[in-house]
Amino acid sequence: MNLLMLGFSTRGFAECAGLSHNAGYSVLALDYFGDMDQGRWGKSYSLSRDFKVSGFNAEGIIETLYKMEENGVNYEAVAYTSGIENQPEVIRHVANRKRLLGNPAPVVEAARDFKRVHHLLQKVGVSYPRTLYHWRSPPPPGDWLCKPLDSGGGSKIIPASHDEPMPANYMLQEFCQGRPASVAFVANGRDATILGLSEQLCGLEQFGAKPFFYCGNIAPLEFSAESSFGGIREQAFQKVRKMVSIITKECGLVGVNGIDFLLTDECDVLFLEVNPRYSSSMELYRKVYGLDIFRLHVEAFEGRLPERHLLHEENLSYSGPYWGKAIVYAPWDLVAKDTRTWFSKGIRDIPYPNDEIPARAPICTVFAEAESGSRCLDALKEKQDWVLRNVSPVV
Repeated sequence: MNLLMLGFSTRGFAECAGLSHNAGYSVLALDYFGDMDQGRWGKSYSLSRDFKVSGFNAEGIIETLYKMEENGVNYEAVAYTSGIENQPEVIRHVANRKRLLGNPAPVVEAARDFKRVHHLLQKVGVSYPRTLYHWRSPPPPGDWLCKPLDSGGGSKIIPASHDEPMPANYMLQEFCQGRPASVAFVANGRDATILGLSEQLCGLEQFGAKPFFYCGNIAPLEFSAESSFGGIREQAFQKVRKMVSIITKECGLVGVNGIDFLLTDECDVLFLEVNPRYSSSMELYRKVYGLDIFRLHVEAFEGRLPERHLLHEENLSYSGPYWGKAIVYAPWDLVAKDTRTWFSKGIRDIPYPNDEIPARAPICTVFAEAESGSRCLDALKEKQDWVLRNVSPVV
């Protein structure tokens, strides 16, 4: 069966599908970038390069899907990745025409209803930052963030100003200290199995990311030695399990999904948001645990879930390996050189030779393996330095 992978960036999920065993699908992809290595996993189309679509919006995506059908591009099923959860009209369009291997629009809308999800979490004792859903005046005293209702990748989060009202379609959320993290799980609409936890890399200047921008993950999630005392670590796991369980059951999530949260210094869990689709951290669990992510996704739509997975985070003596990925953002306007050897160096989301990349746009994604999370971050930085030595400033 031909499967279209659809999203802002689809390479990670397409690679998981291309490396999957006995899934029975031939993959083609439509995303914004259409990176050079995308074609290794099936025919690839770029919204910007092939169809001259500016931006990433429902109108442009649906128009492109019509054009692809007119040009004889055939597929029977669709799975989606980042960005589509904020385009429910695209999900409805696809579901009316093809087999949807993803959460249907009503499920996505339920999972992205922050007020409703917060109410569910209160019932099971899971916390979240103080949130004002319809605040239009300058924020109360303290540090607050303006967070868009269609949030994704941290790209639209801005510090709240005490001199200006909150923008439309935003909510106000109190800024909390903590380590950004995420949990990946697979669900069948009623129950869920956790696949792994990871640290999220957000807004790191050393990778050229703007504040709050997503720029990678390190898996498994590394805990401090102190957290093993008094059952503190287990309390955090229990809250993550409760969070996954109630959101799955009450929203009806199916397939692979993710939830972002903050891990405080006290090892408490603060919910941030649901990503009701494949998330970028998931390809790391293929490397850390050997999981067939795409096959698990497909089997979940048949009601099948894996047996409970033994997470490395629960092993107090775990000493690696840790796997990390980081998006390298352009520090200036630049031109990629000959990128044909990058794939063999473990680099992904690779630009074509001589592609021009504007400052602050993503260049590629680098991967690294190490015996600890901190050393993994150092190794990612070394990979980034190599990439920046192999690009040239725009003259």
